[in-house]
Amino acid sequence: MTDREKLLSTARKILIPAMNAAAENFFERKPYTVTDQVGYSLTVMEAVFRPLWGAGPILSDLTLTVSGKRIPAADVIRKIMLIGTDTEDDRCFSKDAVRDPADFANQGVTEIAGYAVALYFARDLLWDPYSDAEKDRVGAWLSEWAKFALHVSWENNHFWFPLIVITALERLGIGAEGVDDDVKRAFSVLDSMYISDGWYQDGTFGRFDYYLAWSHHVYPLLWSMMAKGTRFYDPERTERYKKRTESFVPYYLCFFDRNGSVPAMGRSLSYRFAESAIFPAAALAGCDIPNGVCRRAMMKNVEYFTEKTPGEGNVLTPGYLYPSSPLADSYTSELGSLWCSKTFSALALPDDHPFWTDGDALLPSEKGEYAVRSAPERIHIDVYSDEDSGVTLYNNTSSYFGGYFGHTFGDMAALYCKFAYNSRAGFAISIPDKVAADSMISLLTPDFTMGSHRREFSDLGRDGDALFSSHVPFSNDPLTTVRTWLLPIKGSLHVRAHKVTLSRPYRIREGGYPIGVFDDAYSFEDGVMRYRGAFSAIRTVSSVPVRYRLETHCPERHILAPQSRYPVYETDELDAGEYFFASVFSYSEGRIEPLPSLSLKDGVVRIDGGGIISEIKLK
Repeated sequence: MTDREKLLSTARKILIPAMNAAAENFFERKPYTVTDQVGYSLTVMEAVFRPLWGAGPILSDLTLTVSGKRIPAADVIRKIMLIGTDTEDDRCFSKDAVRDPADFANQGVTEIAGYAVALYFARDLLWDPYSDAEKDRVGAWLSEWAKFALHVSWENNHFWFPLIVITALERLGIGAEGVDDDVKRAFSVLDSMYISDGWYQDGTFGRFDYYLAWSHHVYPLLWSMMAKGTRFYDPERTERYKKRTESFVPYYLCFFDRNGSVPAMGRSLSYRFAESAIFPAAALAGCDIPNGVCRRAMMKNVEYFTEKTPGEGNVLTPGYLYPSSPLADSYTSELGSLWCSKTFSALALPDDHPFWTDGDALLPSEKGEYAVRSAPERIHIDVYSDEDSGVTLYNNTSSYFGGYFGHTFGDMAALYCKFAYNSRAGFAISIPDKVAADSMISLLTPDFTMGSHRREFSDLGRDGDALFSSHVPFSNDPLTTVRTWLLPIKGSLHVRAHKVTLSRPYRIREGGYPIGVFDDAYSFEDGVMRYRGAFSAIRTVSSVPVRYRLETHCPERHILAPQSRYPVYETDELDAGEYFFASVFSYSEGRIEPLPSLSLKDGVVRIDGGGIISEIKLK
């Protein structure tokens, strides 16, 4: 079986059950249990339209079963569109928009963009069969909300969704009058988010994660294809987008472990193999990319998830490597995970396209060890890989905080601000009463009622080879600070050294890499956790006594397994003062990674081993 045939089989396996469920729920008005924060109408739209990001190229091959009848998928989608855009029907998508039209427009047109992309690939199935009156009604509804969404768009990648819808309407001959100023503003904002070397920021600087690969690269490439032949098309802009993707792909390929996983970080984890959507988008747009290795990364990434994650009825439910609604963002609902279908756009490439026919090539992680620094000078995110520990991302720049407690997206500190993210160890999110301190330092109040996160930290660049940062653990105690030196050594092996200044009493705890567990056959001794051939180790030197113990996460908060454990060191209650800590951490499979020796004297950490002899002055 060819890779294209394998992907087609996977697409059918994922899309048909999801589209069946969405249609059944729509026509029978069944409620959803995991809902979009904007409302139930958006939950319905996510279920219906997210599969369409990848279903368009194979829509003629998809047949659904609705109320016991087998119906071509395109016929079902057309019927849902007619009902959903009928303002006289109580199933109209926008019936609740009166509560907050801007919120509905932003999130609603985000979903409608999937329909617009499918129109590009399957106009003959989704649009041409409509009568003139039906086209007028559906087109008028789409135009109204797309124009409004463009005008009130959140100033990040969301601008692409109304741009895609308006461009799709233009291709249908439905003009979008009065949008020129908003289109100009949208491109101005999107252009301002480009940094260099293929790197974008998503709104405020610091919002970097794997999401940018399949948003700020995929959307402009899709839009460029759709815009060709319309008044919006700009060949120079299109060429810029292609060059940016071409410069980013070699770096992004270094994210992929030999098993197809990546060091996931950031929000939208439930979208799973959307991680690899950049590769087919680049091929469709005509980018100059190494087709063989890009195809291999995509196929291994899709297989990594589809072998493990489908839920009941083969529907891809919220979660990452297993069904887990607590891992869903507040804007992701029961069937919202189907944004992963963006990767199925590869099926629009014909059998004889070089993406399919070029010879297979090894991933960077399959060739040997590497250490890669991000190219832009302002971004300090390093990627390391070795055979025993997979791919590790060391983070000194990425952070995302909404500026108020209880950000509606979830645990942004865990998603964006940990020191290290590993493709095989994964990470966990916190709940209000239990901080997930894996790959993070946390201060606890003496009465144990509050624990800090590494949140909204300051990237202080590099101090020699170490990544240097600082943060204030508690905003109501600005005089308590943590200054950190993060020194990658090899693969997952790294040193974290801290100068902690306390203005009042606290306890200190810091965690290593977690291990997801599926039974109780794990052990812990002298800072080393062992489980099924995986090892997570920690060794610490400090200016005060510490003890090691094994810490747990709350169930279903670790991205790779329903339960997880991780080693920590912790102190007793410390008085106000200045303290020094240095720890070496590692995660490995098959053997325990030899740990360098550490010594601490007069605020200077000496590291000896792992191929280096180095000193860090904790100033």
